[in-house]
Amino acid sequence: MNNNIAMILLIFGLIVIIPTTIVAIVISTVRRNRNKKKKLYSGITKGRIDRIQHKGLDCPDIVYVSYNVNGVEYSIKETLKLKSEAIKLGGIPIGQRKTYKLGKISEGDYVTVQYDEANPQNAIITDNDGIINA
Repeated sequence: MNNNIAMILLIFGLIVIIPTTIVAIVISTVRRNRNKKKKLYSGITKGRIDRIQHKGLDCPDIVYVSYNVNGVEYSIKETLKLKSEAIKLGGIPIGQRKTYKLGKISEGDYVTVQYDEANPQNAIITDNDGIINA
């Protein structure tokens, strides 16, 4: 009897621990890579939002940005990161609203782009940090 309970707890623990560990490793790696790029990419310029592709509820929206470095135009695309805020009725949370980390943006708006001065086609949208994107 005790062996059965121990086996059930072991299996349940593995079912929970393994996926949680994998997700934590992926999130940590993504965050580390993004921070590394922010440190390496010392060039800063403004980029124009050319298009925002809305993919639906289950897929992240994609932003296409063009920017200019030394007279040469480059473009990048990134998934738009989201932030979540509670919708409250009085003081009671009744839901959540997701908004872009970049704020209220639309085509034609300008965002800050960080790029690698040695290789300007390598770039990131500066304030588009986060892990939530769908």
